[in-house]
Amino acid sequence: MATASELPDWLLVEILSFVPVRDRLRSSRVCKRWRRLVLDKTLWKRLDMSPYRVGPKVLWQLLRQYLGSGLRTLKVRGRLLSGPRAPLLSPALLQELGKRCPHVACLSLLEEDLRKIPFSCLPRSLRCLELQSCELPQAWFPQGNAPSSLPHLEHLVLDRVPAFSDVQLRALPRQGALCSLVLRVTYRVTHQGLRDALPGLSNLRLLELCGCSVSADGALQAMGSFLPRLRELRLTVTGLTAKGLAILVEMQTLEILGLLGPPPTPDELSAKDILTFCLMLPNLRVLSLQGMGLGSADEAILREGLVHCIITVGELPLGGLS
Repeated sequence: MATASELPDWLLVEILSFVPVRDRLRSSRVCKRWRRLVLDKTLWKRLDMSPYRVGPKVLWQLLRQYLGSGLRTLKVRGRLLSGPRAPLLSPALLQELGKRCPHVACLSLLEEDLRKIPFSCLPRSLRCLELQSCELPQAWFPQGNAPSSLPHLEHLVLDRVPAFSDVQLRALPRQGALCSLVLRVTYRVTHQGLRDALPGLSNLRLLELCGCSVSADGALQAMGSFLPRLRELRLTVTGLTAKGLAILVEMQTLEILGLLGPPPTPDELSAKDILTFCLMLPNLRVLSLQGMGLGSADEAILREGLVHCIITVGELPLGGLS
């Protein structure tokens, strides 16, 4: 049996790609050869630091010694929900990230305080930005008519970001490349905010509004005919009625529809109502129903009527969207 020292470099690099980041860094201390292998760009294409509670010093060290032009995805967890509460990121660190990693495309931030981080400090190459349980200033996304500092941003996820409001939402049309928007538990967004912003987001192909304060009927009314390219829609059904669901008929390009509970009453919306309006969507291929409280008879009605669709029925994810 061959020892580690006898294995070729390419095989050792492949093995190291399955090693957790912390152990990978420790392995660089074994010898000069292992340090050279740990510096291989392919090992630092996707970096997930979310399992670790680290400080700014560690991120600076990673950036200066290991990260470079090969980095495409970075995921980090801040210290907003655990002490010390000092921000993990700084404008200087993010600007250095943009310089050293000019091809980084996806940045995912969890539990980070961004109130002192200007939006313009984010790497210009970003195509995907995910914020989960983060704090934002009241006006973080740029306002006015100046060009966006993130001209390639296509996907934006805001999950449990309490400061995100109508003011922030109305600024999103400036992100001209935006085609995917996910809003989860953004309770400051109102019906009027959606009505003001959605006409400027006509390039959206994916929209998710889950756990928000806007009723489903209100959200659908705000969408109206403003999203002609929409392919995928996920929506919490609170306040959804047959009248609101009828608005879906205007979305003829819709291919994937997801409806999430809590379940409506039969007077508000029935399985037959869902079937009626889904049959009017010629391109619909996937119907997902979670936490809708459908019985076996209701499920049978949908499966028999939508033979061209993949239908999934299940419970809400653990913890729901509260």
